[in-house]
Amino acid sequence: MDRDEFDRILDKTIPESIARRGRTTIDSMMAPIRDVLNRRVFPDKSLTDAQLELMVQILSSMDTDKDPEAARVGEREGRIASPFIGALAAGFNHGIGRSGQLNAPQPKAAGASLMQQVANTVALDAIRKLGLSNMKAGIVTPLSTGMTLALALGALRRELHIQRVLYPRIDHISPRRGISLTGLKEVPVSTLIEDDAVRVNLGELETLIPKTKSCAVLCTTTFFPPRESDPVKSVARLCADHDVPLVVNNAYGVQSQDIMNQLKSAVDAGRVDAIVQSSDKNFMAPVGGSIIVSPNPAVIDWTADTYAGRATAAPIVQTLSALLSLGLDRYRDLQQQQLENLAFLRDRLAAIAETHGQRVLDVKNPVAWAMTLNGLDVQEIGARLYNARVTGPRTVEAGAFGSSVENYPHSYIVMNAAIGASHEDVETATTKLDKEAGR
Repeated sequence: MDRDEFDRILDKTIPESIARRGRTTIDSMMAPIRDVLNRRVFPDKSLTDAQLELMVQILSSMDTDKDPEAARVGEREGRIASPFIGALAAGFNHGIGRSGQLNAPQPKAAGASLMQQVANTVALDAIRKLGLSNMKAGIVTPLSTGMTLALALGALRRELHIQRVLYPRIDHISPRRGISLTGLKEVPVSTLIEDDAVRVNLGELETLIPKTKSCAVLCTTTFFPPRESDPVKSVARLCADHDVPLVVNNAYGVQSQDIMNQLKSAVDAGRVDAIVQSSDKNFMAPVGGSIIVSPNPAVIDWTADTYAGRATAAPIVQTLSALLSLGLDRYRDLQQQQLENLAFLRDRLAAIAETHGQRVLDVKNPVAWAMTLNGLDVQEIGARLYNARVTGPRTVEAGAFGSSVENYPHSYIVMNAAIGASHEDVETATTKLDKEAGR
């Protein structure tokens, strides 16, 4: 039903003044939806849940499995066991993409194809507005961070014939599995302890880059203390000097203005091929999606061409909905709250450390602090906090895997105050830590 037909129905059934008031309400509801579909940008103001639901329903209704007159005789026709099952993918039962091309329009899924393109452009605009204005292209993937890193590295292997990945040590299994999945060989780069911080051995990386044939570099902006961010600007310059691709794992770095400024400078100063960030860690969507951006549109095309088969639409529509539910103004407010909570966490841990003869590690991290637990049973403290309904802290014994270096001298606990966490979360968690550390 178009607008003129709707107006005729209103004019025939109710008084003109009442109809005019009704149109005002509808226009107010539809205006942000029209704006998203027309301009495809990260909006300043967030959309309401009702607006998001209406937009998704309109788009999913365009797919052929919603056509009541369709004769569906293919092997994949968006058939579902119940309406509840369809709702789990927001009605996009055909998924997205086509065989061999994640970003291709799908004939049976006009609405899902449109939704996917809107998601890609809104996500790219969000990344630009939040600090990376020099990005030229982007795509939302239906994969979490580690698998999206594998997708990007696989694209570089196929198109640029890389065979090895220089990877500054991070004690995290997911990216290493991503490298392995692509069939590439991981070349570890060691780390150094400098005061409390663990940092990449940049001199070793500088030596390895020209000596390692057919290589790329995978560096990391965000990880748990005591590991600090890789110096992405310096690494990007090295990669530019030696014509070596650089992929950046920016898992939860979008929320940090400082990290985003470093990345922008890295792109301006050197070579950065792809930057991958998590949808859930940065934009509070359910786990399962990532946003990959690049200053080189060809890299995004290569990455889209690397995905095998069609994909579920669920992480795409979830990421789009999360972005629109936040909007730039609300996201800026959440960033400010995150900084305040991070400072509060530091103060709380410092007070607790003084009480128990410990100290807060002097490590720069955009969302977390670590406090020593020297001489204490760190595993027991971690288990007690879990049983006390504190989720997310990370305990590591001195010298154990997790510190991203050999023989780290302190046992410690890491607590996060990432975007979306509340003041009450920090207060409750640290109060329980104080209790458990004193047992």
